[in-house]
Amino acid sequence: MRKLIIVALIAVGIWYWQKHGSSHEPLLDEAGNPAVEIYTAIQCGSPCQQAIDILDARGVPYQRINLNLEDEQNEDVKHWRSIGENMLPLTLAGNSKVKSSSKWELIGLLGDNFGDQYLTQDEKGYFSRHFDANGSPKVVMYGAAWCPGCAALRKEFEAHGVDYVDIDVEKSGEFDKMTRVMDIPGYPATWVGYTRVHGVTYSDVKAVMN
Repeated sequence: MRKLIIVALIAVGIWYWQKHGSSHEPLLDEAGNPAVEIYTAIQCGSPCQQAIDILDARGVPYQRINLNLEDEQNEDVKHWRSIGENMLPLTLAGNSKVKSSSKWELIGLLGDNFGDQYLTQDEKGYFSRHFDANGSPKVVMYGAAWCPGCAALRKEFEAHGVDYVDIDVEKSGEFDKMTRVMDIPGYPATWVGYTRVHGVTYSDVKAVMN
């Protein structure tokens, strides 16, 4: 059964997650702390609702801007088009943005701006391993001893001198919990701090590290 998990690696090719960036003015509250806005529209349908549900479930305070896409002169529509590349939902926080309803993109955005404030207790436990004592992000690979993709990535890390944390999910004693909380459908699954890597190669990890 466990080896069926590796077939999920095929899904990597269709993951549409997009890394958040900083091509907009920082979104801050009156005290200078990161604030959250989410742009939605009726035409967006379920993806926008999914993003809203994720924020609501975590108790994240946010301003929702529901766009009338038929009014091109509206200032909110103009602003969205200038920074959102016509993607909905668009979620902003501080210097970050997410142009999808991906749970892990949103967790990355929240983590980068608010630390573990909006993580679940179980998530906090696992993400605590993703940072050193100074709060700097680590490269963390979740894998298994039998996984060929994990072995290949380890070799790439070693060849490039990458310091990383290697977690064997199947020897952790928390297989069911870990795969559920961290949404691990296949190995390797890699993070840099709060950011989940969208791929299984060193190049994919390096893109996040940079």
